[in-house]
Amino acid sequence: MYQLDYIPIRLDNLNDYFTRYRETKDEKYFNEFLYIYEPVLNRNAQLFIKKYDLDSNRIDDLKQIFSSLLWSELQSYDSDIPLLQLIKYRMLKAWHEYVRTVCGNVHIDNNNLYQNLRKVALLYSQQQNDKPLEEAVTDIANELKISKNTVRNCIITLTWFKQNSNLDIHNQDSENYFNFSITDVEMDTLSPEEIYFKNEQREKLRTALSKLNPQDLRLIELVFGICPDCLKSKDKITIREASLRVGLTAEGAEKRLKNILEQLKEELQQ
Repeated sequence: MYQLDYIPIRLDNLNDYFTRYRETKDEKYFNEFLYIYEPVLNRNAQLFIKKYDLDSNRIDDLKQIFSSLLWSELQSYDSDIPLLQLIKYRMLKAWHEYVRTVCGNVHIDNNNLYQNLRKVALLYSQQQNDKPLEEAVTDIANELKISKNTVRNCIITLTWFKQNSNLDIHNQDSENYFNFSITDVEMDTLSPEEIYFKNEQREKLRTALSKLNPQDLRLIELVFGICPDCLKSKDKITIREASLRVGLTAEGAEKRLKNILEQLKEELQQ
């Protein structure tokens, strides 16, 4: 799709194409970036298509959305943060807006309805096959804190809307590209720089947690209710209960937690 009549010299750092464009305003650097980056973009777009069960011929549209957004952001780009990081979530949001408005067999009026649809889709797909529909509706409504009528409407819409049931914004994926650690609310309210640094802090925390021994890691997981792999919230228990599970006294667990938190604080400040 992004063809050139010459083979460009590949720069070691992809962001150098953008900084050179910023310095010279020569569009060749943008075009060369697209030429070099296209295999990665193809893979990411194909993953998105597979994940959301879209028609394969949508790939050119997704690529065009990416290049248009990238070009627009490049015009005002003035940051030390790599541009691809800055537009990552905006691009995913733009792809989802394309899905909402173009790809479905039924019209989804607004983004809020689309987000509810995605969340309900995942939770509904996780229900046991023999669970009565109304019981599943009640459980999903309680978890998402939305009305049962909204859940019912979403389930009905899912039968018409051409997507699979793997739609939730918090769903994990083996591809880092689809690691939604930022919520849609944050994408709407935080600047790209704030999102970038928030993710950087999360990565630091993951790295720090990975250095803990299994007993300390389990203690953190139980007491603070945090998944050490994805950093999402889970049920937490008291220090006394946690101490029994990891083979410590309550006093020993409390002392260990204090030391662990000091260690994590030092790691995050580096």
